[in-house]
Amino acid sequence: MSKDPKYYEFYGELIKSNLFLKRLVVLLVLVNIILVYLSFLGFTRSVETYVIKDGYAYAAEAQKDTRSVHEVRRFTYEFAKDFLEYNRENFNERFKAAMKMCTPELEYFMYESIKNSEIPKIVQNTRGTVKFEVSEIRVKPGDPFKSYVTGRQVFPGMSTIPIKFSLEIMTVPRTQENPFGLRIINFVQEKQ
Repeated sequence: MSKDPKYYEFYGELIKSNLFLKRLVVLLVLVNIILVYLSFLGFTRSVETYVIKDGYAYAAEAQKDTRSVHEVRRFTYEFAKDFLEYNRENFNERFKAAMKMCTPELEYFMYESIKNSEIPKIVQNTRGTVKFEVSEIRVKPGDPFKSYVTGRQVFPGMSTIPIKFSLEIMTVPRTQENPFGLRIINFVQEKQ
């Protein structure tokens, strides 16, 4: 009688020799090697997903220095909403959010322009929320990007005001405070 068993019982089935077990061990070793390689790729490549309010993801690929037209369009939309849609209670907060999207020079210029205008009085005298309805946003790629916005500002109980403006937008490094990685360097409102 031989000392080596010819059969192993494995979950109720007879498996001839230990050929099955050898193949199982080799397969598990290969799976582990593949998992280690995928883990290495996952932890060494910089892949970031930027989620900016309203649950929109902007980058789900390796971080790049270039910005897509879609990112610039969404950045422009956020700026337009923060800058032109407000009420008495949130005007300062929305205005500050819009100004964070600008370069410091443009921020100072726009702050001084608004401070010396009738806008603060209009904000205090308007009841309800002023809405801005975006009709069209066109983005021209380049360095800097040029963005053209057409829309209308809707005051409660009053007629609407058509507004057109253009922005020049430059690319800057992405940060926690500036997840778009964009800054407005010029704002021009067209006369109606």
